[in-house]
Amino acid sequence: MVVDRVAVDGAAGAASTLATFTGSDVASIARMKDGRLAVAFQGYPPNDKQRFDRAAVRFSSDEGRTWTAAEPIVVDNLDAGLAPPFDPTLVALPDGRIRLYFISYMKSDALPTATAVYSAVSADGVRYAFEPGARFTVDGRIVLDASAALHDGVFHLIVPDNGTASEFLERRERGEPVPGGNGYHAVSTDGLVFERAADLPISPANNRWWGNLLSDGAQLLFFGTGPGPWPLASTDGLHWAAPAKPLAIAGVDPSAIKLRDGAWLLLSTKEPSGAAPAADRTKKE
Repeated sequence: MVVDRVAVDGAAGAASTLATFTGSDVASIARMKDGRLAVAFQGYPPNDKQRFDRAAVRFSSDEGRTWTAAEPIVVDNLDAGLAPPFDPTLVALPDGRIRLYFISYMKSDALPTATAVYSAVSADGVRYAFEPGARFTVDGRIVLDASAALHDGVFHLIVPDNGTASEFLERRERGEPVPGGNGYHAVSTDGLVFERAADLPISPANNRWWGNLLSDGAQLLFFGTGPGPWPLASTDGLHWAAPAKPLAIAGVDPSAIKLRDGAWLLLSTKEPSGAAPAADRTKKE
C-alpha cells in the first residue's frame, strides 16, 4: 500500500509518494481530535502468525510524511462468536472519539456467508469498545468492503454489491474479480441503527463502490476502484456527479483525506501484497 500526496488540482505529475506500507491493504483514514492522522488497515506482517490478517493502525503527526509502527487494533467485549474484525473503516465523531466500522461473521457458520457490518468506538484509535449488534447486512448477499462517513448530521454507509453467497464463492474458486456496477446505501442519525436506502448504480460498469467515503463539510465524496472519474460527489448520498477535475488514482481500494494545506493524501494498493485477497478473509476461523 502506498501513501501519495496529490496537489489540489490533481495535475499529472503532481503526486509524490510519502510512504509505503508493506503487507497492508484495505485502508481507511481519519483525523483525530488531537490533529493526528489515523490509518486503519488489514495487516499481513511476515513471520507473525498472531497478527497476520488482523486489523491494525498507524498514526502520523506531520500530515502523512512519517508514520508510527503498526499496532494491532483491539476490540474489547467483542461477541465471543464473532470472527476477528476485518475491512476496517474509521469515522471521526463530533465528541472527539473514533468509530470503527468493520466486517465480521459468526465463526460457527459452516460457510461464513452471513457477513455484516459491526462497530466499536475508541478514544485513542487503538483500543475500541464493541457496540453490540450488527449495523448493516443484506440477506443472502455477501457484505464486504464497507465505507462510511458522517455528513450534515447523517451517517452514510456504502457497500459494493458482491453478489449472492453462491456467486461470490464460485467467483473466488475461479479466481475471478467481483464485477462493478451496483452498491448498497444505508443511513443513520446515530451511527448505530441504519436504514437501507435505494441502491446506488454506478457507471461505467467496471467501476466499483470499493474505496473510501468522506465528507468535506459541503458534500460527500467517494473515491472508488475502476477507471472513474473520481471522486464522485453528492450532497445527499443519493445522487452522484462526476468531478470537473478528476484525480488520478494509481491503485485499487483508495482512501483519502484533505490535508491542512489543501492537498489530498491518497492511500491505495498498487501491487498485490502477497496476502490473501479480501475474498479469503471470509474463510472459517
